[in-house]
Amino acid sequence: MRGTGLIQEALFTTETIMAIWYTLVIIMLVLSLFAAVATRRAQSTRPMFVWGFNTMAPVTLAYCYWGSGDWAHKSLLLIFVGVYLLRMNIVLTAWYQNTAASKLNAVIPAKQKPLLAVIMVNTFGWLYCLPFYWAADLRGPFGVVQWAAIVLYVLGTIYHFGSDYQKRRFKQNSDNKGKLLESGFWGTCRHPNYFGDFLIFVSFGLLANHWIGLIAPLANIGQYFGDAIPKNEKMSEERYGKKWQAYKQRVKCFIPFVF
Repeated sequence: MRGTGLIQEALFTTETIMAIWYTLVIIMLVLSLFAAVATRRAQSTRPMFVWGFNTMAPVTLAYCYWGSGDWAHKSLLLIFVGVYLLRMNIVLTAWYQNTAASKLNAVIPAKQKPLLAVIMVNTFGWLYCLPFYWAADLRGPFGVVQWAAIVLYVLGTIYHFGSDYQKRRFKQNSDNKGKLLESGFWGTCRHPNYFGDFLIFVSFGLLANHWIGLIAPLANIGQYFGDAIPKNEKMSEERYGKKWQAYKQRVKCFIPFVF
């Protein structure tokens, strides 16, 4: 038993550890197959994002089932993931055409899409959910780390969902056709939805109450700066030209008003 303040973490038995990993391997194999097949049939980026994000649901349930933590820590984990996936499914279904993900459909070669679907399932399942291995095993009253996670989660949700909602409303107005959204959330940084998402993954990492929780936000921000942001910036510059260049000089990239 390891204690951090009033928070205690029970050590998994060898049998439990093996059961967890066997369960996860089965989940990843099944979801990878479904994601690849669905993406290949649709020839669209939407299925790979939907299957990728929703991999978090069964993985989180598996960790909570096998974990020996108390109901409070497991409930917080399930609420975090449940609310996050509810929002993401709204964005990836009803609001999909207004997202950067939809624009990738014309950029990514058809043959690569099924493979990327498999990569997304495993990235979400193994990397992004890894902090939940420890989070589902915690006991005791919430400490500073848990409350910090709640604050960051709320802030991240406001930025993530709020900026996507603002963008959707902007795109629905025919008077804004060809215009660049530069106000509200989008006046604080060029990628407020990504920033909000990053804060949420920082909160996921904090739930672990363990240094290994850093893997989730590091993987998240690595994906953004290594892939999503460069692609998004390139497409935006090609579409808006000088408007984008002026916007880029005036508004910070990721952290509002800072960086």
